[in-house]
Amino acid sequence: MLHFIYNPIAGKGKSRRFYERLTAMLSAKGLPHRFHETSGPGEAKEIARRLTAPGGGVPDIVAMGGDGTLNEVLNGLRDPAEARLGIMPCGSGNDFAAAAGIPDTPEGALGLLTEGEAKYTDYMECAGVRGINVIGTGIDVDILRRYNRMKVLKGSAAYLASLILTLMTYRPRRFSEIMDGGERPHQAFIACAGNGQCIGGGIPICPEARIDDGLMDIVIVDDIRRARIPGAFVKLLKRQIMALPTTCFRRDARLRIRSGAPMPIQIDGEIYEDLPFDVRLVSGALRVYRP
Repeated sequence: MLHFIYNPIAGKGKSRRFYERLTAMLSAKGLPHRFHETSGPGEAKEIARRLTAPGGGVPDIVAMGGDGTLNEVLNGLRDPAEARLGIMPCGSGNDFAAAAGIPDTPEGALGLLTEGEAKYTDYMECAGVRGINVIGTGIDVDILRRYNRMKVLKGSAAYLASLILTLMTYRPRRFSEIMDGGERPHQAFIACAGNGQCIGGGIPICPEARIDDGLMDIVIVDDIRRARIPGAFVKLLKRQIMALPTTCFRRDARLRIRSGAPMPIQIDGEIYEDLPFDVRLVSGALRVYRP
């Protein structure tokens, strides 16, 4: 039985089109399925929690929407090791689906669910909250806040516009990266742990990250002189952020940050105000239908 947790407003009508095509295909193939439609924020999490109640076996649960729906479903799983997760990417932002190689058509994504294999896939935890794509603090939080206030543009275009506008006014934040050998101070634009590669509908902040290598790509971009910001922005878009002289990069299974002032965190695009920044990678538990 395929359980689709379905966000009907995702992707500016895209999810509705997916739903109509999937309903026809599933019926034609005679595949047992059920759609669980959400009606507001947080409901996908609650549906996933209900579907993974103890004693129910190992269900096949499909997050049908964008990165936000996927994040809610992941956080609703009572035990990620006791479910198989599918992804039907039909939101405004499908960054993790792209990193996982999930086709962006209902036919292609359904083919993975019916003929593919659920493979072990890494995810992250930050103070008890799960994330599967990118967890970060700094300018990415301010970009998201501006994006959420956007009235005219939507989707990746709105995110790109928010990024450009925020770059013009953002002031780097001071914090320390806690490591085994002590602390490393930073005055940075962004600090992030990437399991996926992109944020905001295709901005490659961790362009070399892999979703099954047991490590996070940790990218911290320290202060950049104002005159060099346009060039740095171009390098970011060209997947060359590692070439910036102010970029600190390493691969690790944990990232801890300490700051004198509160630093909000974004987890797969959702903003949290009061979480400590202590991110660890979880491997060998979650299985995702992917190539």
